Amino acid sequence: MTRPPAAEPVGVSAPEGLLPPPPGRASLSSWLARPGTLAGSAIVVVLSGGALWAAAGSASVDLIGQSCAVFAIASLGQYVLVGTAGQVALSGAAFMAIGAFGTGILADAGVAAFPLPLAVCAVAGFAVGMVSGLPGLRFRGLYLLLASLALLFIVTNTVQRYEQAYHPGGLIIPGLSFLGLNLSQGRALYLALVCVLALVYAFVSWIERTGIGLAWRAVRESELAAAISGVNVARWKLFAFALSGAITAVAGSLYGYVVGVADSAAFDITLSISLLTMVFIGGVSSRAGAVLGATVITVLPYLLQDILPGILQHIGVASTWYQINESDVNSGLFSLLFLLVVLFEPGGIHALLLRLERALRARAGRRGTEAGEGEVP
Repeated sequence: MTRPPAAEPVGVSAPEGLLPPPPGRASLSSWLARPGTLAGSAIVVVLSGGALWAAAGSASVDLIGQSCAVFAIASLGQYVLVGTAGQVALSGAAFMAIGAFGTGILADAGVAAFPLPLAVCAVAGFAVGMVSGLPGLRFRGLYLLLASLALLFIVTNTVQRYEQAYHPGGLIIPGLSFLGLNLSQGRALYLALVCVLALVYAFVSWIERTGIGLAWRAVRESELAAAISGVNVARWKLFAFALSGAITAVAGSLYGYVVGVADSAAFDITLSISLLTMVFIGGVSSRAGAVLGATVITVLPYLLQDILPGILQHIGVASTWYQINESDVNSGLFSLLFLLVVLFEPGGIHALLLRLERALRARAGRRGTEAGEGEVP
């Protein structure tokens, strides 16, 4: 009669080959193996490097960094609407105008204690966004774009009339200050803008992980299927418009602090097209891609100012031609970029990086298989 095997004494570990990998190593390897990790990490590294370079750069570089931070917030506002809920609108400039002029009007009324103007402008943007979302309950596609253009014209016409009546030279916005600290210019203003950007990014990331984000994704994939699944399509579409308007209005308020004046001429359809282009250039399905797209579109005109004069002079065109026609050239260039991305790579830079990541993983997998086959048993 065979004796049963003795139980393993308590405290005696299993053989080394049977031990599970350490938790830290396992979590790191599983995170690296997750599809999209390398592409997202590449975008984060590029953005972090650019942010540090702007923080340590000259005054002109610092100013470019301020603009990038402001438009990155506006791009995140558009991402909430386009990337998560699947709704497209051209009213981004209207909400930035609400934020900029709202901040200036509050300053005239003696309400300038930061961040109170940001909160008030966010509430105003939320309310107007809720109203602007009503056509989205009945229209989609081209008709929704036309409805959003109507909102843009209404808002821009309103602020133009207000500006002509009370502030013909533009509505002056005082410098940013917080708890007695002067954050009105330079590196201090840049760091303040980056902090607000980080908060907005974290908020959008959090809300995407809640049931609201799940409802938005369901609406984006199919409104009919979402309704059959029990999702209140009308409610969450309205909320997407409202939240997008609130975030974009915050960006408009910060834009007023950076520029120092609210001018109605700055908030036109070209700005709306630029905001939409930022989302599609970076990646309509990626938060980090939206920030990257905003950085690319914001930095591009500055690069053209440095590069184009020499090229134009070389081909016999006056070097000042771009400076004279800068607005028209940028508008045409952004529209062309938007068209090319929609036609050939709707996923933007993020999709290109994902494709490169898949190719690298496939190549690494083939090398691992070939190495395994070459081993002698």
